[in-house]
Amino acid sequence: MMSKKAINRYRLPVPKNLLQRIDRTSSPAHMGNLRNAIDFIVDEQTPVLAAADGIVTFVKDSSDTGGSNPIYWDYTNFIVIRHPNGEYSRYDHLSYHSSKVKVGQRVKAGKEIALVGMTGYTYLPHLHFQVFEVTGINAWTDIDTLEVQDFDTFN
Repeated sequence: MMSKKAINRYRLPVPKNLLQRIDRTSSPAHMGNLRNAIDFIVDEQTPVLAAADGIVTFVKDSSDTGGSNPIYWDYTNFIVIRHPNGEYSRYDHLSYHSSKVKVGQRVKAGKEIALVGMTGYTYLPHLHFQVFEVTGINAWTDIDTLEVQDFDTFN
């Protein structure tokens, strides 16, 4: 299946000086419509930054549970931001009660929106990041991740 590329330019969603590495290939969960998701390997409590301007459409930060078993899949804390051109960015494995934004809030690229945690199905501290478009009527399941090749770095 051909990957569609993101139109927007996205900035690095974590501070560059705290980034250990970028992993695009090792997660077993990155297949199918999540095939273009990216893991930013960082320590817990690393600031998570909005990757582009947009409006926050979803915030979940009530979970304090996670681990390396798929049974933890639904326990991830995450934030979704809708960008002006219809693309969305999603930030997963956020720390319990660390969200600094609310649904409906406008955010600028680079704004701190949360902290990295160990919630959901995760094997080590990292930020799971994906850019996606909605492809059907269900915005949770009818999605396709878009390929983001390069990230702007401002820090």
